[in-house]
Amino acid sequence: MGKVLKFSGNNIDRLEVERRDVNWIEEKLNDPNSKVLVYYRSKVLVKKIFTNITLKFLSLGDIKSKGIDPELIVLGSIAEEIYLATDLAKLDEDFVKENLLSDSDEFIDCRTAGDQLSQNQGGIISQSKSQLEWNRKNLFCGIDGGETKGLRGGQSRKCLKCEIELFPRTDPVIITLVSNGDYCLLGQSKGRLSNLNIYSCLAGFVDQGESIEEAVAREIMEESGIKVKDVKYYASQPWPFPWSLMIGCHAKADSDEINFDEHEMHSVKWFHRDEVLSALEDKNDNLNVPGNIAIAHHLIKAWANKEV
Repeated sequence: MGKVLKFSGNNIDRLEVERRDVNWIEEKLNDPNSKVLVYYRSKVLVKKIFTNITLKFLSLGDIKSKGIDPELIVLGSIAEEIYLATDLAKLDEDFVKENLLSDSDEFIDCRTAGDQLSQNQGGIISQSKSQLEWNRKNLFCGIDGGETKGLRGGQSRKCLKCEIELFPRTDPVIITLVSNGDYCLLGQSKGRLSNLNIYSCLAGFVDQGESIEEAVAREIMEESGIKVKDVKYYASQPWPFPWSLMIGCHAKADSDEINFDEHEMHSVKWFHRDEVLSALEDKNDNLNVPGNIAIAHHLIKAWANKEV
């Protein structure tokens, strides 16, 4: 296996064979011993242990004993224990906190959680958050507007009118560090990155009928005006906001004059390796780069340290 980044490393067995059995699914969705990862409006429940956090799993029996009948999906199993997930967004927040949380428990943003949790627990967030959100956004069929029903423990849905089966989507996104000798190309998109004054790798969604290499060349040209060559895959990262797969690449510049898209980008610049190295150590007042949680950080770091 290659480089394992945040939000990957999930050690849950997703139980492909067992999911085919409707009776087995029904049993596990009603088993009081099943462990449940609870969300509230996309924030995940964690337990604080001194300065650390860990995911807080509740038994389904304990949840139901509070008069809560949650909508559940099946994540899979770890060491023969079944793990489920739910988002209690339909319930009153104070009611949820008073009945399910102890003093050391808290619902926190998934970006924050993913940066602090163990590798495998970050991976569990990636699976559960994406799958919960996909189910929530596909309650009705896009063809005829019919109501859909969850199947395979939330791994698919079926329209009750036309009977078409829907499957969870993953959106592929290329993210690329372009280099030209001792310089690399970094940009600030309008919005979050420009507001935080962070420069990052250029990125964009892979279009239909497009290879990874073609997507890299197109996106870099569209956002910066730079031609690229020698595209090389580095690593990938699940990114559950809402359900992307970041495909990290390095590429060599085949031109050097920047002509960036002012509609989408706030700024695109060449930065020297020394500037980047100091930024990675938080010692550069003029350049901020993404933190360790993001694949962009690792693409930048690998180039700056001459690992690629």
